Amino acid sequence: MRLATFDGRPLPGPAQPPEVPGALVVVEGTDSVGRTTQVAFLKEWLEAEGYAVADTGLMRSRLAGDGLRRAKEGNTLGPLTMDLLYATDFADRLENEVIPALRAGFVVLSDRYIWSLMARAIVRGADPDWIHDVYGLAVVPSAVFYLKVDLKRLIPRVLGSGGFDYWESGMDFLPGVDLYQSYVEYQTRMLKLYDEMAEREKFIVVDANQGPQKVYKAIQKKIEDIVEDLRKAREEPAPLPTLPIEAPPAAAASAPAPPIPPDAGTLPFPDPQPDG
Repeated sequence: MRLATFDGRPLPGPAQPPEVPGALVVVEGTDSVGRTTQVAFLKEWLEAEGYAVADTGLMRSRLAGDGLRRAKEGNTLGPLTMDLLYATDFADRLENEVIPALRAGFVVLSDRYIWSLMARAIVRGADPDWIHDVYGLAVVPSAVFYLKVDLKRLIPRVLGSGGFDYWESGMDFLPGVDLYQSYVEYQTRMLKLYDEMAEREKFIVVDANQGPQKVYKAIQKKIEDIVEDLRKAREEPAPLPTLPIEAPPAAAASAPAPPIPPDAGTLPFPDPQPDG
């Protein structure tokens, strides 16, 4: 895949090659839509097919992940600070996990990417142009799968997996104290933004209202074409470069060799002179 950023700026870290042997596949969608399940399914399948696979997701950065988790235990930081913490988490994972794995030929599966981060920031009042510029450093993925779900189908899943989350219900910025109403309002805004981004960015839209196995089969069918190039590269390694063969330099002219003296045993003797 081509290792390029959305805005053309240099990638973080040392100079990178323009092409890498890996592939970056993103699974996007709102909370509880089934992204993590699909990433687990895809990783198991791809590894069984012989591919090296790495996965990543929000708040897994060694630099900022723990700080984000601690910040979400309360509500003491403003939205701008949280946006910058998420951006730090993303940039650290991009430089130290994603790009090295792509250079090594891995299929990198990302459980959410910049679009979830931008949607979260925008619904909380961030300027869209500013947040797009912040994440312009991201590597353009090989493919983005958007798990599209209806709100009425999403609510039972949330209730069945632990209930409404404070942050995923927008309670940190929406007025009111009713958790359910806040969740409906927040997710309505988020789903609208996801739909707009999916249309603008040409995501591969997958109907997530159906069961997880059907969603997986739909993604698996489309991802086969994406990893086909990796399979060909694995089965047909590039030939080693050949160096031009240069003719040996001409031997330098040398002085003629001195004549070889005859063997002493073959020297002619003079005829004997008669006695006088």
